[in-house]
Amino acid sequence: MGGSGADLTLQAADAVVTRDDLATVPAVLALARRARRLVIANLVIAATFIAVLVAWDLFGDLPLPLGVAGHEGSTVIVGLNGLRLLRDAAWKRAAAIPGGPR
Repeated sequence: MGGSGADLTLQAADAVVTRDDLATVPAVLALARRARRLVIANLVIAATFIAVLVAWDLFGDLPLPLGVAGHEGSTVIVGLNGLRLLRDAAWKRAAAIPGGPR
């Protein structure tokens, strides 16, 4: 526990609960699992965009401005998708899970 732990214990720990309330751990685990799924989804989105742009360039005639716009557009989509974790609904949904997801 972060409030009353020894300095050596805090440095050696993989995770530190800053509040002396273990009830928040399941919510944090639920949020971490959701973040992992979101990262995988973002990787799939980015890889799909890149694959389509590369195939279009190799087998067709992809104009450079359109290729740049497509790549930057995929970056914006991935960034906006990641921002979904910052919404209040994500935190409320994670906190509402009793014992965390299985």
